[in-house]
Amino acid sequence: MKLVLVDNLVLPDAGDLAMLDVHPHLGLLALAAAAEGDGHRVRIYDPKRLVRTGELPYDETLYARAAETILRESPDAVGFTSLGCSFLFALNVAQRLKRAEPDLPVMLGGPHATMLDRHILERYAPFDVVVRHEADEILPAVLAALPNRAFEAIPGISWRGANGAFRATPGKPIVEDLDRLPLLPYEHYPIAELGLDLLRVEAGRGCPFMCTFCSTATFFQRSFRLKSAERLVRELERLRDAYGYSDFKLDHDMFTVSKRKVREFCEAVRGRGFRWRVSARVDCVNEALLEQMADAGCVGLYFGIETGSARMQKIAKKRLDLDLVAPTLAVTRRVGIATTTSFITGYPEETTDDQDDTLDMIGRCADEGNLAQLHILQPEPGTPMYDELGARIAYDGFSSPFNAYLLNGGDRDLVLGDPGTFQTYYHYPTLLPRARRTFAVQAMDVLRRVGPLVLRYALKRYDDRLSRLVGAWRDASATADAASLLAVVAREFGAHHHVASLFRYGLELHDAQAGGTNAIDARYDARCEYRLAVRVLPAMHDCERWLARIAQAAQGRDLLDDEIDAERVTYLVRAGAERAAAYRVDDGVAAIVGLFDEPRRCADVARALDADIAPAFFERLVALGILAPERAR
Repeated sequence: MKLVLVDNLVLPDAGDLAMLDVHPHLGLLALAAAAEGDGHRVRIYDPKRLVRTGELPYDETLYARAAETILRESPDAVGFTSLGCSFLFALNVAQRLKRAEPDLPVMLGGPHATMLDRHILERYAPFDVVVRHEADEILPAVLAALPNRAFEAIPGISWRGANGAFRATPGKPIVEDLDRLPLLPYEHYPIAELGLDLLRVEAGRGCPFMCTFCSTATFFQRSFRLKSAERLVRELERLRDAYGYSDFKLDHDMFTVSKRKVREFCEAVRGRGFRWRVSARVDCVNEALLEQMADAGCVGLYFGIETGSARMQKIAKKRLDLDLVAPTLAVTRRVGIATTTSFITGYPEETTDDQDDTLDMIGRCADEGNLAQLHILQPEPGTPMYDELGARIAYDGFSSPFNAYLLNGGDRDLVLGDPGTFQTYYHYPTLLPRARRTFAVQAMDVLRRVGPLVLRYALKRYDDRLSRLVGAWRDASATADAASLLAVVAREFGAHHHVASLFRYGLELHDAQAGGTNAIDARYDARCEYRLAVRVLPAMHDCERWLARIAQAAQGRDLLDDEIDAERVTYLVRAGAERAAAYRVDDGVAAIVGLFDEPRRCADVARALDADIAPAFFERLVALGILAPERAR
């Protein structure tokens, strides 16, 4: 049998295609290994990569083109994986597959399908079979039974019977010993073409905790499993040998639950030259373990804090001791482990004080070694919260990275017509106004671009409370964007204050890099017209000098009222290979490059200024990517 497995596609805004996550899907690779081990042929169709490269147009033809490409593989069966935020793509493509080939078996798996198997099969005819929970060890039996729909002896299968009625077998398949599984066939993805900084490796499965908003515990049945140290090291070495990678993300929702197993892994991996990152809770690590992890190559930790409110910690059943957050981050900073701290707003019971507590903790976490995130809570089936409040979810069109785009009117009709399937486009009823929740999330997205050093410095004006800065911003503007933030900073500190320059500087550096690396053609041609290829920031404080002073005085005196330099400078900002570069230039250079706001020949600019400018000067501007060729003349 030839099986085509279809990867997720979370539909991003059209301007965010570069942000698509093109990492190989570890779950699909595991299924490919299982099917191939039973003698089947497997292809993985990855729409994320094709959209990102432009091979799959991101327009209304997306679904039809994806289906056409899949059908060109002449599959005997197609299997989709789906999250709630990617089900729209899976459904639309499956519909087109069935229109073209009504007898083609179409299967569905993953967390969303597991929680909503009956609802999906009764409502959406394109799907024939749902494989619930962990399919690794039952997939060969499913494929063998597929032609005759003889699934009765296989646990965890839901399907539509011959008369169209819903049928299901009991059971929740689970892989008890992950070391038993075959090594993943990464060759199903063009690793060398993906431009990845690291590779992901499945380290284990399952979380023993039971947060009310998270479906991980339900899908993996609260069964914590971690691969053996020997197995993990074997996988890392195999991938280094095959692809040259030594940086890895060890995928596991809660890697450090068993400190003994973590220590065993550290002992096995130490000295092998690997850099690795994992997820954890702050109450599942300690100083000794963090030191051992750092010594063994750990360079990154993801901590789900979720809320800075002790009250909400209890209600959401996260039950973290928030007093552990600051000292844990201090240890990670000392041992050289970078951290990400993740927070959520939008809990149904969340009050103004609760949200302020969360914002203030985010402010306290702001540090060069920590990336703080704030997400808005989205309904998720298979959770205690959804069981209680799912019937009351509402739609308002707010977009996030998990529900960003509707390609056409048909998508909108699907979302509005079935909140029971498309929950991620909806929100829970809450005590807090919806606008306050969305503003906080958008505000954090903008403030993160400023940089933690500047943010912590500016918060001194607000008694070190981020909630007060966000509150002042919210009072001044209904929209949390860069322009409104700069306006608030100018009002709060003064338009000519160095903090205003620092905020603008940080935003411009981030946005320049987000726009992509400048394409530099270092060959200067006097016959060519050139245009400005950088952002020009005039009338700025010496931001690099101020950043150095702030860093040195972090524990010292307050510099907010210190205006020792009245001098203003101009910066030219351009994207680089890894980070944006800012060139400080004098007024003369600023005047020259300013004339290239429209395409011009360099000789024409020199004549316009009535200046004798050596060609080497323009050659240097071209070599730095400040000027880019427009066209030959």
